[in-house]
Amino acid sequence: MDYNTSKDEEGFSVMNMLRTTQAYIDLDALQGNADAVWASTRAEVMAVVKADAYGHGAPALVYSLSQMGVQRFAVAALSEAVEVRRRCPQADVLILGYTPDALLPAAVECGAAQTIFSLHQAEILSALGKNARVHLKLDTGMHRLGFAPDEQALEEVQKIYSLPSLTVEGVYSHLALRDRESDERQFAAFTAFTDELARRGLRVGLRHICDGLGTARYQHMHLDMVRPGGAFYGYGELPGLRPVLTLRSQVACVRSVPAGEGVGYDLLDAADHDRLIATLPFGYSDGVPRQLSHGVGHVVIRGQKAPYTGLLCMDMCMVDVTGIAGVREGDEVFVFGGHPDAMTFPQVAAMCNMNRNGLLSGIARRVPRVYMRGGDVIEVRDLV
Repeated sequence: MDYNTSKDEEGFSVMNMLRTTQAYIDLDALQGNADAVWASTRAEVMAVVKADAYGHGAPALVYSLSQMGVQRFAVAALSEAVEVRRRCPQADVLILGYTPDALLPAAVECGAAQTIFSLHQAEILSALGKNARVHLKLDTGMHRLGFAPDEQALEEVQKIYSLPSLTVEGVYSHLALRDRESDERQFAAFTAFTDELARRGLRVGLRHICDGLGTARYQHMHLDMVRPGGAFYGYGELPGLRPVLTLRSQVACVRSVPAGEGVGYDLLDAADHDRLIATLPFGYSDGVPRQLSHGVGHVVIRGQKAPYTGLLCMDMCMVDVTGIAGVREGDEVFVFGGHPDAMTFPQVAAMCNMNRNGLLSGIARRVPRVYMRGGDVIEVRDLV
């Protein structure tokens, strides 16, 4: 269930949630990040909220960002567009990814603009007779989706523009971000193609090629619109960004483990001294990588680092609190962020050879999202 009401209306508090492992979303930090994005460009801004807004909860984030002045949003899939539009019917949503032919009518019905990369897709949308909105995707070098920027594509795109009940709102591509030289080649291919469309009398609409990193690195590539994602959540190269999400939990129990005994599966990490081991109610299925086991990673309890011991389990993990005085059930645990000594998402991603955005978006749905503004809980998203 989504608790989309204020604390005052429902008398809701964090104590009502069914799990003590929770992701806190700082909407004040989100506002600061949005301000940093706007300060970086004169182009229009489209916030990328795919993958449940990188794990932050897309419906609530879109609602908050729209109140802050963001009007355009990008998702990866039709299902994400439907979810966002249900919460925010006024949101202008672009589906960046592939939508199967059979589902193209559903994209129009939900009010989203659809990425297309073939004349065939355009003809299906046109035949609906419902003035479908589309953005054309160009493949300028990544070789994922898109028209190749060549003469054949120009001819196909020209036919697309002539179709009835179809509005081309923009043309876009994506930088591979390998290095400046290859990025500039992609940009040159993109602008040459769109310039030729304009020369042929076609209305190009919004031209966009920069994600958050491109926005920070290449001012001259901003064109008509930029598409930051991670920057809104506090990551990237723009100045003044602050992480929005922190992951916290509570101590479930504390027990004495005699010298020579291991903990968890396979009874690993035995020590030559007696220890106090705290069990925490989260595991790798909540999005905390198992690579942090055996003291590689740590949490913060009572202001001190407590290293993981044994293997992280699916739903629980153990940490060594032998040197931390007074640890007891219910103590707050900082898992990622929220404390100067807590591990950060970029740090953990680097240690575990993971992508930071993948780590963020991998925080499980069963972890409640708690939305904070001015120190108050204003919304909670929980499973039940």
